[in-house]
Amino acid sequence: MSAIMAKIFSYCTTNINPPGELQINRWLEENPDIEIVDMLQSESMVAQENRIERNLTITLLFRQPGSDRHDIS
Repeated sequence: MSAIMAKIFSYCTTNINPPGELQINRWLEENPDIEIVDMLQSESMVAQENRIERNLTITLLFRQPGSDRHDIS
């Protein structure tokens, strides 16, 4: 069985709807053979000089069948 790997997507913005979905979908298209094992999401906000910045981090835990070593970027 292949080792579990992690891919982390992080985006900081003042926009409430960051383009993380597009980034994740593009990565999934580039890696069609992976098996998603789990997904984790973390959100935080900080107020800076009359604005609020939002940080959204999504972590995908995955396996790539047929290989024990992975070089996915």
